[in-house]
Parts: sequence; structure tokens; C-alpha cells
Amino acid sequence: MEGKMRYLCFFTHSSRSARRFALRLLAGAVAACAFMHAPSAFVSAADWPAFRGNYERTGFTAEQAYPPLTWRWNFQVQGDVISSPVVYEGIVYVGGRSGGVYAVNAVTGELIWDYSSDGWVDATPAVSSTTVFVPSRDGNLYALDRFTGDLLWQAPLGAGAVSSPLVLAGRIYVGTGIPQNKLKVFDARTGAFLWAYQAGQPVDAAPSTDGSLVFFGSNDGKTYAVAPFAAPPPPPASPAVWEHPTTGFYGIVSIGVSSPSVYAVPSRETGKLYKLTAAGGAQTGVFEPFPDDLGVMEMEVTSPVLARGKVYYGAGTAPHGLYALSMASLEPVWTSTPSLGNTSVFGYPAAPSMANEIIYAATADQRLLAISSSSVQVQEISLGAPSHTSPAVSNGYVYVGTMGGDLIAYKAEKATALSYPKTLDIIQGTTAVRGYLWAPALAGYRLEYVTAADPDNPVLISSAALTPAGALENGLLGTWDTALRANGSYTLRLTLLESGSVSTDNTAEIVVRVNHPPLPPAGLTAADRLNDSGNAVELSWSPSVGAVSYNIYRNSGGDYALLASTAAAAFTDRAAATGTTFTYMVRAWDGWVESADSSTAAASAVNNNPSSDAVAPARTTDLSAAPGASGGQVLLSWTAPGNDELTGTAASYAIRYSTVSSFNFAAAAAWNNARAVAGAAGTAETELVTGLSGGVTYYFALSTADLIPNASTTSNIASAWAQRDFVPPGAPSGLAAADTPGDAGGSLTLTWALSPDDGTGAGDVYGYKIYRGLASGAFSSTAPYASVGKGVGAYRDDYAPDNMRFYYAAAAFDSTNNSVLSNEAAAISADNYRFLDPTEGGSLRLEDGAQLVVPRDAISQGAYIIMQKVDPATFLPSARVKANSGVRPTSVVYEIKFSTTSAARLIKNVMVTLPYADTDVAGMSEKNLRMYTAASAGDTWLLLDTSRVEEARNIITAEVSHFSLFRVMEYVPGGALISAEAVYTYPNPAKGSRLTFKFRPAYEAFIKIDVYNVAGEKVARFEKAGCQAGVTSEIQWDIDSIASGVYVYIVEAASAAGTKTITKKLAIIH
Repeated sequence: MEGKMRYLCFFTHSSRSARRFALRLLAGAVAACAFMHAPSAFVSAADWPAFRGNYERTGFTAEQAYPPLTWRWNFQVQGDVISSPVVYEGIVYVGGRSGGVYAVNAVTGELIWDYSSDGWVDATPAVSSTTVFVPSRDGNLYALDRFTGDLLWQAPLGAGAVSSPLVLAGRIYVGTGIPQNKLKVFDARTGAFLWAYQAGQPVDAAPSTDGSLVFFGSNDGKTYAVAPFAAPPPPPASPAVWEHPTTGFYGIVSIGVSSPSVYAVPSRETGKLYKLTAAGGAQTGVFEPFPDDLGVMEMEVTSPVLARGKVYYGAGTAPHGLYALSMASLEPVWTSTPSLGNTSVFGYPAAPSMANEIIYAATADQRLLAISSSSVQVQEISLGAPSHTSPAVSNGYVYVGTMGGDLIAYKAEKATALSYPKTLDIIQGTTAVRGYLWAPALAGYRLEYVTAADPDNPVLISSAALTPAGALENGLLGTWDTALRANGSYTLRLTLLESGSVSTDNTAEIVVRVNHPPLPPAGLTAADRLNDSGNAVELSWSPSVGAVSYNIYRNSGGDYALLASTAAAAFTDRAAATGTTFTYMVRAWDGWVESADSSTAAASAVNNNPSSDAVAPARTTDLSAAPGASGGQVLLSWTAPGNDELTGTAASYAIRYSTVSSFNFAAAAAWNNARAVAGAAGTAETELVTGLSGGVTYYFALSTADLIPNASTTSNIASAWAQRDFVPPGAPSGLAAADTPGDAGGSLTLTWALSPDDGTGAGDVYGYKIYRGLASGAFSSTAPYASVGKGVGAYRDDYAPDNMRFYYAAAAFDSTNNSVLSNEAAAISADNYRFLDPTEGGSLRLEDGAQLVVPRDAISQGAYIIMQKVDPATFLPSARVKANSGVRPTSVVYEIKFSTTSAARLIKNVMVTLPYADTDVAGMSEKNLRMYTAASAGDTWLLLDTSRVEEARNIITAEVSHFSLFRVMEYVPGGALISAEAVYTYPNPAKGSRLTFKFRPAYEAFIKIDVYNVAGEKVARFEKAGCQAGVTSEIQWDIDSIASGVYVYIVEAASAAGTKTITKKLAIIH
């Protein structure tokens, strides 16, 4: 379902943010990817972009947010808040049981945007630099624009989900509930499903990572570690790396990661906390707060906090307590256990969060607690409702949600935070460092950096004295020149200075990487590979110092695209089609950033021995077919042959199918005639065939070709029935039937609202069936009258004779089922053209007052004529044209035309009258309304010089010499008041008794004309007031008594825009 946008604010992406994101993108993978996260054991400050603050799920931020907290704002969500808030660059994101996802200003609490799904949003969103990812219990994963809330993509999960997503190397990892019970992986940019890992029970926990593996717990009590493959590995390989079983039950409890260990706390197992090796899952420690012999088995536990060598987590029944352990030994470090209050109705207490030495925990008994790292309760706040959310800490604020539907923000008394650069940013040159600082005794700050090699000797970047009134919020702390710094990791440390003694941790830290790009490779050459059969170009270049690999980019006439990556200083492009010129350039890669571009080199592959390649790919013999996962799908699997028999890489597959077992391959239906080969001989290939009829058995075969092309013989025939869909799609609604406007009869137009499963919902609609009858309800469900494809909400029935009533209904259909019928609609077709006899003339008048008056003998022959109002937004001819002067168009557009079979034409002018409503011209100057017509070329609006507005009647009239499109527009005066080419006399020279002065002012004007003879004597004066802007006005002069000769006339135009005169000559001949 597409979200309903109710509020919207706009943000501008800074070039610095774009550069920072591009650098992160490069640091994660060689291949370009629009979404990126590089997990690390490093702590972070300022943002809290995911459940537990980061993708290691540590629940810790190295910034100061020291109590007491003071209330700043409440934002009311329409429904309980189970989703934990996250914060990214000044915006708080949270889900609600209203089905909504909300973006709120982190400082003011004002709503920026919201998006509605069709189910509870209990999962915590994950935020990247551009996108918010969140699953819903409606069974979908959503990707939303971080700034606007617009839907970027939506992917079906096959089950409701409460698992908070993990963003890693351009992929999204999310757990699913019953009946899927899987960890699913999607492409972060497109939402394409990549692969899944099957667990024994629902995966409700948020997956975590150390950058090398993905860890998650399932309700079967197992801890899983899987490799973050970009695609499912070919059998018999598996993404599974290790499993660790327990008798517990994970629920939403996430696994904390602090390399080289992970910390797992399955619920319902006496509160045990397990320490496992990240690489192999070996158990290296366990802490059990409640011995087995007490008989207390079903303990509530929280996700752990991992911070500065200690593990903190909640465990117990009623009440449950907060435990602190040594991360190394799992020995308790507290002598007492602070209470976290009553147990949760969900069986999972809210996970605590930590900023420097303060732990914040929301409780089921309506409190927010601040507890020091030495187990002392520092503050207790009443929330007014139970809370099951993990607090988010960012820039000195603490955010928490409640079962009362509130998102609440509190401001700490003391805050120290670094907001830019961000953790793991790659920086070069001079970087502005920003942050947050406030405290009652604020005296100043010190900004330093340290290196991993010398952590005890910080280097000062900047410092300043401040007063409490000089608190900084995202203020500039200093500029750091890294030009002379060596490549490597650096810790930025901000220290808040106070007057008097200091007993709190007044620091914030982030880790960044200084990385100067390597030099680009030199001496790039490209040449045809000699003595081969074509399709290969050899590249070579000089190595770059510090490069670990090289990225090769190729261009064949468009943009450069990444072709491959190699560690060597040479590469053979084996996909360079013979005869095509390719241009190459190379960039050096040092593991973090790319160099600038190398010089370019171009070459074409040549088949040096064309007759030598006569070997076709081998015949595929292991093609198999099975019902797909969704309705109308069949999954094909086979092993790739080679380019030459079973050697090398072929080019493409032709896949065909039939419902007849002994089908002719060449004549069968083509699924894909040029499906690219994925890999060399032996590669496992799959193809999902969609759009089939559910429950019907299909037979498939394929043939493989190389680039010559030599084609293999047809494979074995594989068969399977297409998966059935047991749930019919939703029916279309709002069916309407009406006479087709602008036709000559015999046609009815149907429209309807699409099925809720067409493009949204299940998204499985194949199309729509239209049923027609001569009586109400007289439809045959087995004999539809017509059908149209998915996404189509209209049908024109061109076989509906005039003056007969036809009844219609519509149904959506998917691979297996029809929906129930829509509402019924009926209509009668009519001829919309009117016949006019040229000897009599006549008029056409519409109900809205639009009128065409055709005088006698104005048309060349009898003809059928139509006048109709059209929509400029959807009527193609009017959408193509443009105005040739300053105008403000209205939506009032009419079309007048002869029937398509008529050879008639206008031989005299006809009168067109167009009405307009006050709402049509709101905000316009009514006296400047004019009628415009579309030029014959259809690309320009032309003002009709005969156009006149009658404001009292709300009409515009004009004499026209042709039929076309006519539109009401406001003429917008501009330019000179009057110009020489807009002033003339007719006729010139004047003969007879009358001469006409014609003039077209750009603005409404008072016109005065003085006429002089050659002796300079004035012989006449004329005046005319209220001459309309943009159209030609005229003054007539009786010249019977005026002598022949040449005269000078001066036209003076005066208006609010000023005064201008034009001098010209005329001649009179008697």
C-alpha cells in the first residue's frame, strides 16, 4: 500500500554530505553501491541511527549526556510505541502501532513527515544517509526517503516482522516471523530479494555484525552466524558459518558484538549471558545470575550494553535487575543489583542504553532511570505510561517512547558530543569539526586527536574559553588540517572544561580515517589480444604506490562503468565484443579510496582466426523445474555449460516453454531469448519464470549460445506446475461507464479504481477481465468480454451500437483466481457530432455556455462538427503546445473539429465563445483575458487578434478562420508599451473614402494620433481610450475631403507603464 503523506518539510543535501557518503561507499566494496555501512568495534557519538545505536548493537555512545534530564517535548503517535527511536542528523525516526513511521525534529518535536503502512510498526527503523528502512507487521519491508518520507521501494517479506534491519555493504538483513522463520537479505538500492537463511523458529531479533559476519538469534534458542554474501552461494556451499544452541528463546533480544567476541542473552534460560568467539562460535564464558537449582527458568532479559570493557544487561522476573560484568571474565563488577522494576507484559524489558558513564533504562512500571556505571541511581523520571523502548541518546538529548503513544525528548544538564565528522568518515585536507557543548559551569573546551600507535599523547587541534551563555549546538569547534597526516585511523576527542572540580566524564570521541588517495596508474595501454578468436582486449599499466588493487572502467559510447577489479597491473577484457571500440580508464584503490582517473586507452577486439571457433556450448542435461515461492511462478535450475563445450563462459541462454510436453522449441513461447550467462562452465544457474497460470503444468527447455553465435542443441525438457495462489486478489472498485466523448457513436468508455493488489498489497494482479451483458447481472463468469493488463484502469468498448444500453462488471485476476466482480455500471453510446448544412449555417452550444456560430456559406460543404471541452493535463494535443508570449494559462480549453472523414473547410470566419468561471481565473486580471488558438503545427499558442472579453458575462469571443484548440489565457503585458511594427494604416496608400489606423499596445492604453501634412500643418487628431492590451484596436478616418499626398502621423500611447510615441508616414491617392 502506498503511504499517505500528510506533512512534509524539505531539506537540502550539502555537497559535503554527498562527498562523505561517496567516500564511505568506496570504503565498503569495490563495486559501487548506493547504501553503505562499515561496522566496527569503534564507539560513536552524535547520531543513534539504528537499534542499540549501531550495527554492533552495543547500546553505547561515547558522548556525554549527564543528568539531571529536563523534559523538552512530547510527540503524540496514534497508537502504542514499541519501536525504539533512532536519530540521524537532527531527525528522530520511530514507528508506531498506528501503522505509521514518523520523522520528527530532534530539538523541537515538530513533525516533518509520516508514512502509513498496513500493520503495526514495532520494529526499530535503520537509517542511512539517504534512506529509512523499516519492516511492518503487514509483511513488507519499506525503504523511505529520509528527507521526505516518499516510498522508494517496498519488498514483500512473506510474514510479519518486528526485527530491526541491519544495513551492511549495500544490503538489508531483516528477520521474519511465522510462517517464514528466516533471515532475509535484500538489495538496499532496489529492494530486490537476494537470499534467505532458514532458522528453526521466528527471527524477531535485530541482526548484528562485526563487518565480516552477520549474527542473529532465533526463537529456537540458537545463535547463528552467517556470511554476508551478495547472492546465495551455489550448492553445496552455505552462508552458515556456525550455530550455538541453547534452551532459551531470543525474541527481540539482539546479540552484542565487541570483536573478537559476541555476547548473547537468550531469554527464558535463567538469565544466562554467553560469551562466544565471533569467528567460530566457541563458548568462552557464561554468566548465570540465577542457578538452575532454584527452579527459576523463564527469565526476562534485555539486549546487552557493551562499553569500555564491561557488559551491562537486565535479567530477572519481578522485579528484574541490572547486572554489570567484566567483558573479559564475565565476573560481576557491582556488589549490588539496581532494580529495573516490574516485568514486561511482552516478556522483554526495554534494553538499557549508555552514554559515557550513565545508563538510561525505560521500565514497564512507567519510569526512566539514570544509573551510573558504579550502580548508583542518579535520577528517576515518571513517564506516565509503561515503556518497552530502548532509549536513544544523541547530542545531549535522550529519546524514549511509551505505551501511551508518546515519543518524549529530555535534555541533559551537561552535554559533550561531536556531530561532524561522523564515525568512520574518510577525510582529506582541512575538515571543519562541529559539536555540542553545554553545562551549568561551562568554561571552555579542548579538541584533540590521538593515533592508535600513540594513544597516550593527544595532539591539540583547537581550544577555546566559553561561558554557560556560550553553549554550542552543532557549533564550529575548530578546523583540522590533515594534509600532513599519514593515512590511518585517528580518534577525535572533545573535552568539556568546567570551572571548579570535575567528577564526570566530560568527553566525546569518534574514530575517523585520514586517507589521501593513491596516485592514478600511469602508462595505460589497450590492444587486441593476438592469435585469438576475438572478444578479448589486453590492458596494462604501471603500478601505483600503495595500491592494493585496480578498478577498470569501460566505455563503449556512453558513460564509464566498472568492468572489473584486479590486484595485478594488467587485465584481459574477455567480454569485449569483436568489432566494437571500447575505451578504458583505471583507478588505483588502496583499500579505502580510489585515485583520480588514469589516462584513457581505446582498442577493438579482432577475430584473428574466425573459422577457428566452430565449437558450440555443450547441451544442458540437468535442467530442472519446481513451483516457485509465489503464485504463477516456476523456478528453473541448471548448470552452466561453457563457451566451447564445457570450457570457458558462454554468452546467453534462450529459454522457452509450453503447456504441451512434446513441444517444438523453435515455435514455443519465449520467456527470455537473450538471458545473459552468469558465469563460467559449472556455475549454478537459476531463473524465476513468472506470469504463468497457477496450477497449470508447464514444460521448459533452453539452448545456450556463444558470441559467434554457435548455439547448443536443446536441453532436456523439465516440467513443473506453476505455484498456485490460494488468495484471490482484491476486486477493482468504482466501475463507471459512459459514452466516449468526442466520438461518432458506437463506443463506450469504462474506468475503475485498480485492485488493492495491483502494484501494492500482494502485488500479484495479472490484469482485469471485463464482462458485458444486455441486462443487469447477465454476466457469464467463464466468458469475459475482454481483458486488459495490470495497472490499466480503463477500457474502451468500440462495439457498442448507438442507443443500446449495455451493462458491465470487472474482475481482477492473478495467476490462479478471479476476484469477485466489481460494482455494475451501464451506459448508452451516442453520436457526439452535429451536421451543419452550409446553405443554412447554424450553431453548436454546450451546456456550460460554450458556443460556435457558423454563418451561412461559411463552410465549403455539409459536414459533421464537434465542440468539446478537454482537460489540458491529459489531452495530448494541448499538452504539447506552448505560448509564444507572456501568458498565464487557465484550464479552460475547448476543441472544435470536423469529423475525420470530412473534407470540409472554413471559407468564412466563424464566431467562437468560451465561458469561464471566477475560479478558473482566480488571481488573474480579468480585463487581460484573451483567447488563444493552437497553431497548425501544434507546438505554439497564438493570440487571436479578434479576441474580446466581456467581464460582465464571463465570456470571451473571437472570430476564427480555422478549427483547432482554443484556450482562455491571461495576457501578461511586457516589453515596450508600443512598437513600430505594431502600428500601421490600411490600406496604404489609401484610396477611396476611408483609411484605418491600426495599433496594438502591449498594455491597456489611451491612444492619441496627430496627422501632419508635408508643410508641418496638423490636419487631424484622433483619440481612443481603453485600448486593450495585446490585441489590435483601430480608428477610422474619413478622407473624402483630404488632398492626395504624403502625410506624417504620430501615435502616442499612454498608460500606467508610461508614454511612448511612434512616428510613421502614410499616402493618400484620389
